[in-house]
Parts: sequence; C-alpha cells; structure tokens
Amino acid sequence: MGVFAIVMALLFEALFAWSEPFIGAIESATAALQTGVTAVLPEGPLQDLMVNGVIAGVGNVVVFVPQIAMLFLFIAVLEDLGYLARVAFVIDRLMGRVGLHGKAFVPMLSGFACAIPAVMATRTIESRRDRLITMLTLPMVSCSARLPVFALVTAVVFAGDARVLGLFSAGAVVLFSMYALSVAATLGAAAVLRRTVLKGPRLPLVLELPPYRVPLWRNVVLVAWRGLRKFLVDAGTIILTMTIILWALLSYPRSAEIAERYEQLRADVEATVAGPQARAEQIALLDGREAGESLEYSIAGRVGHLFEPTMEPLGFDWRIGVGILGAFAAREVFVSTLGIVFGIADADEESQSLRMSLQEATHADGSPLMTPLAGVSLMVFFVLACQCMSTIGVVRRESGSWGWPVFMFAYMTVLAYGASLVVYQVGSLLGWGV
Repeated sequence: MGVFAIVMALLFEALFAWSEPFIGAIESATAALQTGVTAVLPEGPLQDLMVNGVIAGVGNVVVFVPQIAMLFLFIAVLEDLGYLARVAFVIDRLMGRVGLHGKAFVPMLSGFACAIPAVMATRTIESRRDRLITMLTLPMVSCSARLPVFALVTAVVFAGDARVLGLFSAGAVVLFSMYALSVAATLGAAAVLRRTVLKGPRLPLVLELPPYRVPLWRNVVLVAWRGLRKFLVDAGTIILTMTIILWALLSYPRSAEIAERYEQLRADVEATVAGPQARAEQIALLDGREAGESLEYSIAGRVGHLFEPTMEPLGFDWRIGVGILGAFAAREVFVSTLGIVFGIADADEESQSLRMSLQEATHADGSPLMTPLAGVSLMVFFVLACQCMSTIGVVRRESGSWGWPVFMFAYMTVLAYGASLVVYQVGSLLGWGV
C-alpha cells in the first residue's frame, strides 16, 4: 500500500504541478498570438472571430496537451513496468463497493487535475459498461478549473475572521466541504448508474499479473503520442467548433446604438480629461462598461434574462446566469464573464474590483445578491453541473455517440439544479439567507 500511495501521489503531482509550466507557456503563447492578430487585423467582426473564436478555440484544445501527454506517458510506463495491473488489484475491492472497476481509480484521481485526461484514461478499462460508468461520473470530481470559482465566491461571501469550532476559517471549511461533496457525488452517481441506466452484473476482476520489467521507452512514447494525436484530431475538432459557437452566443447581435454612444463618450474623455494616464484609465473604464452592455444585449445575455425566473429560486440573477453560460467554455471562464457583466476588464478571482462589485450587487428588490447562502448554493451548482464543453467533446469521442454526453449533461444539470435549490430554499427557511 505504501508503494501504491507513492505512485498515485506522483501521478497526481505530475498532472497538477509538473504540467503547470507547460500549460502556462501555452496560455502565454495563445495570448501573444491574439495580441499579434489584434495588431494586424483591422477592428471588426473578422478580428473578433479570429482572436476570441478561432485562436481561443485552438488554445482551449492545445492547453490540455501537457496533462494528456503526461497521463498517457505515466500509464504507458506503469503498464510496461507491470504495475498497472497491480494498481487495479489493490483498489478493486474498495471501488467495487460502489460498482466501479478497479482500473477506474487512476482516472478518478486524474479528475482532480482535469476531467479531459481522466476521461481518456478510461481506455485502460476493458468492459464498455464499466468505462461508461466511469466516464459519466468523472466530471463531478472537483477539477482544478473549479478553484478560481471557489476562490472568488469564498473571498466575496466568507471574507473576515469567521471561525468554525474556533479553529478553521469558514471559507476553508466550505472549500473542504465542496471537495468532499464532489467525491461523495461521484461515488453515489456511479452506484446509481450501475443499478439503473447501465444495470448489469459487475464483472469480477480477472488479471494476469505480469512480471516486473524495464519499460521499452520507444513503445511508451509511441503509445502516448497515439493517444495525444487522437485527442487533437477527434476531440479537438469538437472543442474548437463548440468554442466558436459559444463565442458567437456571447458576442452577437451587436448594438450600433451602444457602440455609437460609447464612441462619443470616449471622444468626450479625449477632449476633456487632462493627462494621458487619466485618459487611459477613463477609456479603460468605458471599454469595460461597453463590454458589459454588449454582453447583456447578446444572445447569451438575453438567454440569461429569459431564464432569470428559474435562477432566482437558487439565489442567482441574470448576471450569474450569464456567467454560468460563459463557464460552459471552461469553468474558470465564469470569473472573467462576471467581470465583463460588471464592466471590469481583465478580471480574475483576485480582482478586488470584481469582489467589491459582487459584494455590493443587489437583486431587483434591493436585497444582497451574494449572501453566504447564495455563495454556497452557487458552489454546489458548480460541483455537480457539467460546465465544460471540452469534457462533453471528449466523452462524445470516447463513447462513440452523442447520446451518452447528452445524457451526462442532462442528469448532472438536473442534479446540480435540484441540489442548489434544496440548499438555498432550506437555508432560507432556516433563516440563513442573510
């Protein structure tokens, strides 16, 4: 068990920490390419499509390459070494209690870093039923993309020195609870699927334990490359297409009236405000406000308003609804989308302006938008909902049809909505809504 724990810790570290410099380099390269294209192409729809649609979509695909490459390399090494079968044997009894295969443990652990390589890691499971059960529950494992959302919400609604049992900060307890909920929900969903939609006997784990041997590095690299290429060619195409569609929903239609009004306001700033720095600050503020109004005017903004009545029982309003829709590109995009809604350029989870805007935001009746109860409701929603088009694209590729990813998205959305509804409504009845 000691060796098993060390091996799994190394895998987790590789996916979470070792890949981070490469991911950062890819994100920087994508940002630099967007800046270059912005400088070359004239301002307009073509520039917006290339920068925020095509290049952003390619970036959404390539950014997963380091984690996927490391995962496949790690699995190939363990398999060639003869240890992967032993990992499945060690954990099979525990996983079997909830209807999962022993080989599902490596994908589940990988899911804490990212669901994309985790779904692809299910290829080591021979039984199609066991693969599907693992794939359809993996998105509930709390991946690293949820952390910016959790960090923003806890900073907004649990700021201060509130303590639980006099030892732990309230924010830390809530964050731990979200991770515990994700694990419980994943195992619970697997148990339910095994007994309902994918009902069937759990096949006994029959393994021939190969002897330990030195890996053939040529085979290891070849296996990793084939898996990576398959992701780029197949799932990458789906992710790119969905990115462009989501960009269009968040960008169109355009309002000529909004554009003309802010163009005039910028001209007024240029004519009346003294000092280049002061002018730049005022223009940046106007750019942020224009982006917020344009987003509200877009299809996504209108959908947010349309579905606001369904969001209110969860403690949300149309602005949170638009943020949730934007998060479908990637969960962490929820933060930057909220920044656009509130007219704050380049907002992230550390942005004090965004935190203050959320703390001061109110519903139409004047009640605070982001109370501690609303914050917990929002985090519960993000734990359980499948807010990741890349995951849907990969499940489509790995399952071989659109039926399973659509089912996964539907059941997770219903579960997330129901759990968030219960949290907010029961909490309100108990007087926790302030």
